[in-house]
Amino acid sequence: MVAQVFAMCILYRAFIMYDSVKLKRFCSAVMQMTGLSAEESELFAESLVSADMRGVASHGVTRLTAYSRRVAERLVDPHARMTVIGDGGSLLLLDGNNAIGVTTAYRAMTLCIERAKENGLCFASVRGGNHFGYAAFYTELAAKNGMIGVAMSNAPAAMAPTGGKKAIIGTNPLSVAIPAKSHRPFVLDMATSVVARGKVTLAKKEGHSIPLGWGVDSDGKPTRDPARVSTVLPFGGVKGYAISIIIEVLCSCLSGAKDGLHIGSMYDYSGTRQDCGFFVGAIDYARIMPAEVFERKTAQLFETIKNSPCAEGCDEIYIPGEIEWRRMDEAREKGISLPAAVVDELQALAEKYQVPFDCERD
Repeated sequence: MVAQVFAMCILYRAFIMYDSVKLKRFCSAVMQMTGLSAEESELFAESLVSADMRGVASHGVTRLTAYSRRVAERLVDPHARMTVIGDGGSLLLLDGNNAIGVTTAYRAMTLCIERAKENGLCFASVRGGNHFGYAAFYTELAAKNGMIGVAMSNAPAAMAPTGGKKAIIGTNPLSVAIPAKSHRPFVLDMATSVVARGKVTLAKKEGHSIPLGWGVDSDGKPTRDPARVSTVLPFGGVKGYAISIIIEVLCSCLSGAKDGLHIGSMYDYSGTRQDCGFFVGAIDYARIMPAEVFERKTAQLFETIKNSPCAEGCDEIYIPGEIEWRRMDEAREKGISLPAAVVDELQALAEKYQVPFDCERD
């Protein structure tokens, strides 16, 4: 009888849906209790919950415990402000000064958008950063402003080079967003590994196995056990490995940030700063051609791709970002499903900071 009741409780929790607006309010309240300003807390919460809405749970509220602890223990400075170190007009060197990563990357992209309106394009290499969540949060900002957006970050070493077995470089994420007149923007957001390291971490937290090919153990052997993963693998072999190096150069060599071997882990609370690097930018195509012409051409290209014949077993061809847009629409309408382990963590934060966790959909 006890086992049946327990099973019913687990089943009930699995079907609970959480309201995105309420979750954002909760995340913001928690971060404000750590000392982060209301403005930055709201921006941070928007990024965090939007990741869950997109279906990128590895970068969603599952990380709230780590983010809040780093700010509370002042491993991240809640009062820091980004500064301009080098100004080349359309090329900037910025220092996040250990502010929370979402704020730094967002302000860097905002500055690039402003400069792009003057110069046609602007890129910024940023040091003194912290984990910035999912990269598309920043490129979509550029797309909303009628520009092509680019964003990338280096990350703690978690991936072996092709032919190696030791983690030397990060899973270094990359995002590009491109507006299209009659379509939602094309949005690429990818790690340079087969999967983001966060997905392995989430599988470990939930007690799930992982597919072969995601990572290898300390002996370089493939494993399904996320707890045994010593290093994840680059996507496409040498191609993902090479792209990861390019991102490392733009984010650390150009900015002066730490490289992947020396970046602090966001889960290390021993006093280590992360000091990761970002590279973000915006391209204002309206400076060289009518915006409507460019966006019509991109829309036509996307339509041609979508209308091309489907392979057997495939019902629809998607433009990158299209699935995530649909998931966000569904999340607004139906809510967000969260793993029980993540809900337990959020409830623990609610108790710790005396913030009500009342986020279920009405």
